[in-house]
Amino acid sequence: MDERVWQQVGERIHLIRRRRGLTSKELAAHVGTGRTTISRLENASKPQVSFDVLYRIADVLEVSLDYLTGRKDNETIER
Repeated sequence: MDERVWQQVGERIHLIRRRRGLTSKELAAHVGTGRTTISRLENASKPQVSFDVLYRIADVLEVSLDYLTGRKDNETIER
């Protein structure tokens, strides 16, 4: 992903995390990763994260990967 996409991923993670009332430490615990990883994602520091980590973040935040990466503007997951 390019820098613009990482920026959007970080902004959206931060926005939804705050809206859900989670700290970065709490989100990290739910996802099974470190707080530093969440912080780097939110600050668009191009962290080395796997697809699985992004998927778990989206799952915990109850949004789609398409929303996180800016492919869709609708947060809701279509089932």
